[in-house]
Amino acid sequence: MEKVLICAIHLKPLPGSPNYKNFDEVLEFALKDAKAAEEGGADAVIVENFGDVPYQKEVGKEVVACMAVIAREIRREVGIGVGVNVLRNDAIAALAVSKASKADFVRINQLFFSSLTPEGWIEGRAAEVMRYRRNIDCNAMIFADLNVKHAVHFASLEDYIINVERAMPDAVIVTGIATGYEVDLRTLEALKRIHLPILVGSGITLDNFSRYLEYCDGFIVGTYIKRGGRIDVDKVRKLAVAIKKR
Repeated sequence: MEKVLICAIHLKPLPGSPNYKNFDEVLEFALKDAKAAEEGGADAVIVENFGDVPYQKEVGKEVVACMAVIAREIRREVGIGVGVNVLRNDAIAALAVSKASKADFVRINQLFFSSLTPEGWIEGRAAEVMRYRRNIDCNAMIFADLNVKHAVHFASLEDYIINVERAMPDAVIVTGIATGYEVDLRTLEALKRIHLPILVGSGITLDNFSRYLEYCDGFIVGTYIKRGGRIDVDKVRKLAVAIKKR
């Protein structure tokens, strides 16, 4: 099966965040990155409020409104898949954005179990999330992190593996301990028991992606495909071509 490549669009600060400047610039930046990802051969992009540091566990209504506009405009401008991730772990907001923008999927950092993060204690709310998706008639798939980065986990990897399918995600994401860190191959070995698509979500480069191919169905790449803070067409193209050749 051909592996998928999803490029992360790291949004500039949105209204309400400490470093916010201008929404038109945020939108223009995002659209250019989305077009660069498509031109480079990516299968999808995922829109994240990456610039909104320090992150909130529940975002304001202005973030939901702005991300819906951005995701909808990206959907109009490109012909590849579009996903949404609302940091930090605001799954309800992500689904609301996806409903308005007709996004294809959302990423939820902590769908089930709980973890301690720099933003505080974040709790998995799979029951609420799945019911909300149904209640608003949202068709977005749910990609759930296991042992998400930038967090201290009290449930073991084995706990996650045993319980992930009860939480009903459509796919799972595995990462290193922080942005840009590689995934431990032992983690991917253990995940072979899961009957769900698996995406590697951090630390992927042109030099190391091949070691993960037999263990996963695709990659989410953010840091590596950037040049000067922007998605670089050539970097995306080289990675996409290499992945598709395998």
